[in-house]
Amino acid sequence: MEYVDDQTKENMQSATLSHQISTFNIVMTAISAFMRFLTIIMNCCLAYEYWRSASYTYCHWTIMSILIPMILTTIIYANVLIVGHPSKKPVDNTRLFWRLVVSFLFRDASTLNWALKYTEAKRRGDKIAEIECYRRHLMEECNIGFLRLFDSFLETAPQKVLQLAIVLQNTKSLTYVRTFTFLVYFLSLAWCLVAYNRSNRLVQLDKYDIGAKGLFVQFWFLLCLTASRTICIAYLASIFPMETFAVCILHMVLCGTILFIADTPKFGKSPLMNYILCLSFGAVYIFIFTPVSDGPTKYKYIIYLLLCVLQNILACIFWIPFYLAILINALYMLGIVLVIYYYLKCHPGISSAIF
Repeated sequence: MEYVDDQTKENMQSATLSHQISTFNIVMTAISAFMRFLTIIMNCCLAYEYWRSASYTYCHWTIMSILIPMILTTIIYANVLIVGHPSKKPVDNTRLFWRLVVSFLFRDASTLNWALKYTEAKRRGDKIAEIECYRRHLMEECNIGFLRLFDSFLETAPQKVLQLAIVLQNTKSLTYVRTFTFLVYFLSLAWCLVAYNRSNRLVQLDKYDIGAKGLFVQFWFLLCLTASRTICIAYLASIFPMETFAVCILHMVLCGTILFIADTPKFGKSPLMNYILCLSFGAVYIFIFTPVSDGPTKYKYIIYLLLCVLQNILACIFWIPFYLAILINALYMLGIVLVIYYYLKCHPGISSAIF
């Protein structure tokens, strides 16, 4: 822990934290760390199952959806560690390697570590250590939420699109187990985005936390929007696999390049790293929009949602059956209505200058 003077110590001793890390938070973080490891094992088993059944194309796609996100998220997290320690050289330290390995296998391990240290400091009445551990916990939660976002949309989402496309090609392959995995996928994807947005607000001390009602509405509009996009893309992939892949890459590059030019985010120390991270966000934007920089988001949401509505409508008119087209567009329109309601009624500290 860094040295602090007597005046700072006095201020910290009298300070009160706006939020507490509860036992429930710690238990949920531990479960998330375990589920991350379990997900990796299940993905490897899925690739092996495709290989055993001689579905080599599906096997290759599954392996690619594991390796490419692994490489990208590792680069992103290494960059986060380097930028977060400007006075040190973590690249020359073997601890960086092990932190990267642990972060890949047990994504929430660092967050859990600081949560446990916070609990220990609170138990022994060490206010300074308590505040410091809480601050580190928030930073780790924000960083890991950042990586979890890419895990969800670079790794999990492509795999579920692939599996859903297989089911749509042969509806008899839709078992109760697969139905359950799709349900869990959609729910976890929406919750991942909710957690990411909330941790981003908590780490910014000048912003209010999102209330329970806001989290509830946000969860449902994210669920509607991501489910609609996933079903639409999966159906197109079931009939035009390579063409759908090419369009998704085009969408990713277009959104990533616009983000790089318009917002010029400073994720890394080099323009190349910033562009790679913008492209990673472009992959997220295939499914959902999430702000990168702090500032007004109304017009960004409008442009993005109109682009996706146009894509959905064109796909539904030319290729998607009527019954499925109704589901896709109804989910997306419901999501848009909930977005509007959220920003008008549920967003903390909402004003025209922010929205």
